[in-house]
Amino acid sequence: MELQKVKAAIFDLDGTLLDTLGDIGTAANQALCRYGMPAHPISRYRRLVGHGIRTLFRQAVPEGTSEEVYEQALASYLAYYPEHCTVHTAYFPGVQDFLQALLARGIRLAVVSNKTEATSKKIIAHYFPEIPWTFVWGNNGSRPLKPALDAGRLACEALGLEPDEILYVGDGDTDMEFASKMGFIAAGVTWGYRDPEELTAAGADFLSDSFPHLAANLGL
Repeated sequence: MELQKVKAAIFDLDGTLLDTLGDIGTAANQALCRYGMPAHPISRYRRLVGHGIRTLFRQAVPEGTSEEVYEQALASYLAYYPEHCTVHTAYFPGVQDFLQALLARGIRLAVVSNKTEATSKKIIAHYFPEIPWTFVWGNNGSRPLKPALDAGRLACEALGLEPDEILYVGDGDTDMEFASKMGFIAAGVTWGYRDPEELTAAGADFLSDSFPHLAANLGL
């Protein structure tokens, strides 16, 4: 496809812009171990991320864990992760060049994540200090989260654009459901935490397996 009509690109964070699995998994494992529960291989968290941290922990704790212990472990994670969210997180190859190519075309950039907003902003500022993001949104306790369409409508208002003028780039089924229902151009990326078949089924307009591939698909 071509970019003639695209005026802004919105990105998911985890598994799209950055490989955050190492820090998420390490933080989750410390919380589990603190309360006497077994840790998981970091690779296990690939299937658990993408639907919010409460859902992740529901699946990470052993079956039969009491609500009290679940909440204590979750609280431990929420205290630990923001202070250790830039230890193991890494760039996906080609991300910086891709963002700069979009900026060179006059395309505005934004982030919409479901992770805590303060942590999202900390991570983005750490890894992309040179990028003039229009906004970086996360869970601030009041703004709707993906895949709620109200989240997309607020993004359109903030950008002053129609949905079909926005490219949405994400690696999750939630991302593609959100983008497709909003009428964004839904670019599914397969280097993240979901399989290609899931992205297609959730509404991806096209798939890319690397940032250079995504650039080629967009005619950059």
